[in-house]
Amino acid sequence: MKYLVFDAGPIISLTLNGMLPVIEKLKGVFDGEFILTPAVKREVVDRPMKIKKFKLEALQVADLIARGVFKMSGDVVSNQKLDKETKKILKSANGVLRSTATGEKIAIIQEGEAACLAFVRLCKGEAVIVIDERTTRMLTEAPQNLESMMEGKLHTPLDSTLSLIEGWKNFKFIRSAELLYVAWKKDLILPQLDSSRHRTGRGNERNKELLDALLYGVKFKGCAISSVEIEEMKKLAG
Repeated sequence: MKYLVFDAGPIISLTLNGMLPVIEKLKGVFDGEFILTPAVKREVVDRPMKIKKFKLEALQVADLIARGVFKMSGDVVSNQKLDKETKKILKSANGVLRSTATGEKIAIIQEGEAACLAFVRLCKGEAVIVIDERTTRMLTEAPQNLESMMEGKLHTPLDSTLSLIEGWKNFKFIRSAELLYVAWKKDLILPQLDSSRHRTGRGNERNKELLDALLYGVKFKGCAISSVEIEEMKKLAG
C-alpha cells in the first residue's frame, strides 16, 4: 500500500489559498491512501474548531475525514504504537541540539511532525510525508546543516549530537508546492478550462500564470520553498 502522510502545515497552507478541494481531486488519481495522525487532526480540526476565526476551515477538513478522503492512521497502525514511537522520535530529535551557554535542549520538531515520521516507521508500505516545514526535512536529509541554520535562527551558539539521529535517512518528503504542481499538471485545478486551450495562445499564458500564482501562493502561506526553486519548477513545466 502507498501512503501520503500529511503534516498540518500543507493542509493549512492549501486551506488559506482556497485550494483544499484539490486534495480530494488528487486522492482520486492517487493509488493509495491519504493519512492523518491524531496529532495532526488536533492541529487542523479539534483545536481550530473551538476558535470562531478558524472553525469554517476546520469543518472543511473534518468533512474530508468523514468522507474518507483522509484516512486516520489508526486504521493502519494502532494509536498506542504510534504514540509510543512518536515519543521516541521527539526525545531523539529534540535532544540533538543544546545551547552552548546553558546546556538547554532545543526543540526542533513538534508532535504532529514526529507523528508523521513515526507512522512511516511503523506502516507496512511505501510512505511519503507531505510537509512544508524545513527543519524536519533537514533533520533527516542534511542534519549537518541543521546546527548552523538553527544558530542563525536563534542567534546563539549550539552544540550538536548528531549520533542521536543516525539511520534517519530513509524518509521521503514532498511539499504543498509539489502537490499543487502535480494537480496543475493533471489539469485538476481548473478543470472547466478546455485542455486544448492550455497549449496554445492565451490559454497557455493563463495556465502558466496559474502555476506561478499557485506556487507563490503557498510560499507566502508557509511552504518552505525558495523563489529559485519555484522558477525551476516553472521551467520544468515548459
